[in-house]
Amino acid sequence: MLSRTYHLKFPDLDSAQVAAPYLTDTLGEAIPECDLAGLTVLIGKEGDISVNIFFPGPDELKTFEKTYGDLVESLKKTFLFKSSAFDGVCILNFDASAEESAA
Repeated sequence: MLSRTYHLKFPDLDSAQVAAPYLTDTLGEAIPECDLAGLTVLIGKEGDISVNIFFPGPDELKTFEKTYGDLVESLKKTFLFKSSAFDGVCILNFDASAEESAA
């Protein structure tokens, strides 16, 4: 499974809370469109937002890049924040709720 991780550092929690709905709405639309395998969006009390997107394979990652590759840049037109991103291969992903629903 492939993954893309974004880390967005806003000046404060209020700014992050205003930006979060845009991120979650946009990424929610990407779930069926790009056949995402998983999505996690976390917000920290210091104004950080961490986004982890999981893809079943490289084709889905390419579809995401084509359709949503400018997501962070479009946010920068409205909000002030620092960002970093990286692609990786998921080596461990545990979700206890997924285990319970499979039983």
